[in-house]
Amino acid sequence: MKTSLIVSFLVGIFLINQGYQLNRDVESVAHRAQVAADVPDMLEYMKELKSGMERHGMTRGHTALIFKTPANDLAKLNGSISSIITRLEAVKDIPRTETTYQVALDDIRGTIRELEGPSGGYLWVQYWFLFLAGIGIWIWPAVAVIFFCDDF
Repeated sequence: MKTSLIVSFLVGIFLINQGYQLNRDVESVAHRAQVAADVPDMLEYMKELKSGMERHGMTRGHTALIFKTPANDLAKLNGSISSIITRLEAVKDIPRTETTYQVALDDIRGTIRELEGPSGGYLWVQYWFLFLAGIGIWIWPAVAVIFFCDDF
């Protein structure tokens, strides 16, 4: 019982820490990019997003263990981010008072808003065995009690 508590606690702390780091370096940066007021700020956030994804190894693979689709393909997401950065670099020279600038900025914001948030799925794919261990350490005793104890 004590061992189960300690293992669950340590696994939980580890997974919470990993999830926080992914959220901090990926999800929150993408959100900041979406609400940035102008192109230079948005460009800075998108470069930071790309760097954060690379730092965590989120450049290839999928954010799903079984049902892999183009929507959860990290290489495609990384390509989309590179395309957004290229578009922002093209737009940054347009004067801010131009309608073209505002339309492009609004379009890029919409594109960023529609990007898949990969952190939760990536955390699951990378550490699925820890999730199962953290949960399974409590399930097997319950199953044993239900099926093998006459007093239950």
